Amino acid sequence: MNLVCSIALARDVYTLADLEVLAKEEGHREFFEHALDIRPSERQEAWRTMVSKMGERFAQRVLAAPEIDRRDYQKIEELFTWPVLRSDDVFKLRRQETGLRYLRQCFKAPAPKGPPCPAELKSFWEADPSDADTAFKLAELTLSVSESPISTWSFLEVALRSNLSEFYCKKDFVLTALWGKIEIDYVRLGPEGDLAKKIDQTIHPDCLPPLISEARLRLQRPPKVLDRELAFQILKSQGKATAVVEDFFYTVYLLDNPAQGELFNLSWNRVRELGGTVGRRDAVLKQLRDLDPLPDSILGSMDQTKKRVVLRHFKTYFPEYFDFYADQCVNYYGGKGLFPSGNPTVHCQDLMNSELGPQILDEIRIKRYQTVRRI
Repeated sequence: MNLVCSIALARDVYTLADLEVLAKEEGHREFFEHALDIRPSERQEAWRTMVSKMGERFAQRVLAAPEIDRRDYQKIEELFTWPVLRSDDVFKLRRQETGLRYLRQCFKAPAPKGPPCPAELKSFWEADPSDADTAFKLAELTLSVSESPISTWSFLEVALRSNLSEFYCKKDFVLTALWGKIEIDYVRLGPEGDLAKKIDQTIHPDCLPPLISEARLRLQRPPKVLDRELAFQILKSQGKATAVVEDFFYTVYLLDNPAQGELFNLSWNRVRELGGTVGRRDAVLKQLRDLDPLPDSILGSMDQTKKRVVLRHFKTYFPEYFDFYADQCVNYYGGKGLFPSGNPTVHCQDLMNSELGPQILDEIRIKRYQTVRRI
């Protein structure tokens, strides 16, 4: 009985000659079912070449189909575990193309009938989590995937450390994700932390120009409050925070109802410094004029002491700002000028109707406000 079994088993073992016949006949599945029948010590150049060619041809056949069959996709993934094909650059590229096409197709399929796409995405990535282009394309894919087992940033951190990062960083969704990552790092580090080092660890140097451009935009037009501070700190960490940038940021920071701390002290001292240089104040005011709305959160502060101290500080060292602010308030309520975004002086009434108004503004401006509000 044992002899019979041995003979039967021997008949199922293919030789190199058998594989050569299958290769000529393009019998891909049978070929790969028996390619490993060849003993490891006998897998020489001829065998390796044949396996590589068959792997490439099989992948080409799969890619030529209008849709990628799940069975074919799984076979490609299985073959990628073979050392000879894993180290084959051509097969590796075909495998990446196959996987990406299959996963896009998979996630478009109706959920109840579709295969377990999230699990397949995870296994596909974990089989080779190193290729930057694959990482970027998976990041794009997961933007619209609600069940992704891996975060979009997990893919992007691979892409943005590569020498192709300059291309990736120009994409809006990439900059948004990168900004979110740096924001988390900044909050954890605090203003005293080494943000430059953290950024260097996160992205390739080629990604810095798009990040710096984004920081300059958000310094002027921050989508949310913390963005302006983070934009300034990014510019500062990269040696791009010029004296003009610093003058602008510290002035706005003090107007945005800041918490007590080092940035408050730096802003306080910078505004006092501006008090001695008309030209620098004019340069800052020119930038402030372009903001909509104008920075005025300090006027809505519940901390009356801080509000009073900051406003008096501006009255002493930068009176031009609240003069301009009051004029814009009067223009808005008086119907003079164009204000497509609405009131540019959100807390104007808090200033005009408070006891601080006459201490900060001249009587003429207050009377003008009272006149247009009565109309």
